[in-house]
Amino acid sequence: GYSLQANSILIRDASWNLDIDGDGKVGALSDGIMAVRYMFGSAFAGNALINGANSPTATRNLAEIQAYLQEGITKSYLDIDGDGKVGALSDGIMIVRYMFGSAFAGNKLIDGAIAPNTTRNLTDIQSYLSGLVTLT
Repeated sequence: GYSLQANSILIRDASWNLDIDGDGKVGALSDGIMAVRYMFGSAFAGNALINGANSPTATRNLAEIQAYLQEGITKSYLDIDGDGKVGALSDGIMIVRYMFGSAFAGNKLIDGAIAPNTTRNLTDIQSYLSGLVTLT
């Protein structure tokens, strides 16, 4: 005669994070830009993906960065709003905004970027992004 009701939890692989170039830091104008560029597809093919964004202390080369970002898409780590798709103008924008910190606090993080059929609300997105920028 008992039932259990609990809040849902979000689980992700803690080994994948937004340190795209592997330099030990997460930056909007480096890692964030490369993530968004990759989401745009062939418009940023080859070295265009990393030009001007890759850290001088990066530990990943172009091929490794491409493979890492593809893993982020394939395993849905980069689906920030939980709508089942990875989009530069939705998920990518929220990633970069989050990396800029307090400039995009509160609803500014998701305004005009969150997909209409998302499964995550603002609080969920903030929590999820927090996990992606935390380096272990």
